[in-house]
Amino acid sequence: MPRKPLVAHVIAPACRAVWRSLPALLILSAGCPGPSVGPTACDGISERTLAITKSDYAMCAGEILESLDEFETSLRRFVDGDAASKDPAREASRRLARLMDEAGFQADAWREVKGGAGRTIERWPDASMRVFNGEVINAAAQFNAALVYPNQDNLQQGVRLHAEARSAYSRFR
Repeated sequence: MPRKPLVAHVIAPACRAVWRSLPALLILSAGCPGPSVGPTACDGISERTLAITKSDYAMCAGEILESLDEFETSLRRFVDGDAASKDPAREASRRLARLMDEAGFQADAWREVKGGAGRTIERWPDASMRVFNGEVINAAAQFNAALVYPNQDNLQQGVRLHAEARSAYSRFR
């Protein structure tokens, strides 16, 4: 019986798997934190494991909102057809990802996936701060999707979620 070529039974399925996961990889990598650009209000928050207070977090949350504002502004121009706005949008995405990392969002997400939602509540005892963090994560995901594949749908969802994050911020500030 003749053997199938290596391409047919090994490489082709691997290539299909890569192509299926490519959009998710692009969305996730668009927000990869870049090099450090100096101290931020979020420095040290990721190391806190218990009871982050409103006063501890307010300046960091404000900086995260400013970063979302920058991202939205340049992303709107990019989605509307201004190709020169892609690099500023990408840079704003990196800055936002860095701030989210410094605040410990990724560690919180992994902890929750592993069944440790109680630890996240211990870390963020104020519900409005948890709501803010969730809205920021969702807005960033929509904005990054629009950065990878420019479209009004993801942009508008991100704009709505950004507004909800701003509203949650005003409740704990």
